[in-house]
Amino acid sequence: MAYITTALQLIQSYLSGKGWFKTVTIGEPDAPPETPAAAIFLTRGTANQLSTTSFRRQRDVMVRIYMDVMEEPREGAELALDKMVYDAETAFKNDLSLSTTGWVILGDIAETFDYVLFGNRPFRIADIVLPLSQRE
Repeated sequence: MAYITTALQLIQSYLSGKGWFKTVTIGEPDAPPETPAAAIFLTRGTANQLSTTSFRRQRDVMVRIYMDVMEEPREGAELALDKMVYDAETAFKNDLSLSTTGWVILGDIAETFDYVLFGNRPFRIADIVLPLSQRE
């Protein structure tokens, strides 16, 4: 049995080591972050029963990238966000190895973009969803 905990911590460590973000948290930051920042969330999961004693587990892990739109022109935030999403997706597919955690990225990486208010400050966000599957 492999809990998702070690995979989340490895993704956090991996993103922190890239130097792209001022902070990388598991869960929502406690306060509006200095940007660019990233946060890692669980978003969805399934456990399909294979037999009376075994399951195939899947978890969707979301990496949210925050850009404070007040720190620079909105155009600059938008272009920087696109570059970060592109670079992160490429790195996840080509460099990130979760094999020691018992989980693998299995399937297409999805992305969505939006705006959120965090502490009355507007942030441009990108959500990158990594479909993880537990290796048996």
